[in-house]
Amino acid sequence: MERPPETEGLVSVVLPTYNRARTLVRAVNSVLHQSYSRIELIIVDDASTDDTETLVATIADPRVRYVRLAKNGGASRARNEGMRIAKGDYIAFQDSDDEWLADKLERTLGAARAVGDPEDPVTVFHTKVMYISGGVGEFKTNRIVCIPELPHAASREILIHEIHRGNLVSPQTLLISRGALNAVGFFDENLVNCEDWDYGISLIYKTKTVFLDEPLVMTYLQSDSISLLGRRGARSQLRLALKLMRNYEVESQVIGARLSKVGWWISKLGNPRLGRRVLRRSIRMAPGDWRTWARLAASQALGLRNRFRPRPAKIAM
Repeated sequence: MERPPETEGLVSVVLPTYNRARTLVRAVNSVLHQSYSRIELIIVDDASTDDTETLVATIADPRVRYVRLAKNGGASRARNEGMRIAKGDYIAFQDSDDEWLADKLERTLGAARAVGDPEDPVTVFHTKVMYISGGVGEFKTNRIVCIPELPHAASREILIHEIHRGNLVSPQTLLISRGALNAVGFFDENLVNCEDWDYGISLIYKTKTVFLDEPLVMTYLQSDSISLLGRRGARSQLRLALKLMRNYEVESQVIGARLSKVGWWISKLGNPRLGRRVLRRSIRMAPGDWRTWARLAASQALGLRNRFRPRPAKIAM
């Protein structure tokens, strides 16, 4: 179907937000001040309870579109809503606490146009600088890292090999064509974290993918980041591992290693019985991994400790 002339060269930037008024201005300004200015910025407010709506109302830029969802549904649902109403030939993503470098869109759009038209399935992604403050997650001290680490001219085979083992693609680093959206569709709303990993797998398998070894966005890992969610995050990781196993030709050792980490995570979060089930499945897939056997033993110890832990005495009424 022929696209209207006003969408030619337009980049739709989808920015989901939830209670991030304190960082939203920085994220928005980094989009509006891009060297490539033919954009629409779609801010999807996932039913925030802070002053996000009032803050957005003060932004005097006609390129900004504000959508407020009636009920909080998570980042994937908010991104999908923005993607559904996007008018652009290309779609990029920003998070409400991150900052683009001024030439991000110009660099990624140039790379996309070099390999295809907007109706072709094209994906461009790049590295990011990540600031970890206060020691969160697996990072125990303040750190600055640049990820992912890939060869500059990474082939499709390399990208597939690496994305089976870990996430390469963050939404803030993505630019996809209209054709890529048609080929891949939307984010999995059943995932509360690692939804970008899941989406990146589909993009690399189904589109022409270009990797730019350039850090074009600064991201900030904080205590309320999606990647740090507890039990729901563990379930999402398990769902992703099972999707990899069912839908793609992934080495059993890779799936086994992923299940091993998830099983131990579930055990530590208070469900060692389910954790042991996942760990035993991991052992069936990769029986030679001693770390999984160690995690299984530790999970069994957690279960015994919970079983014999004294229960608080009932108080007579």
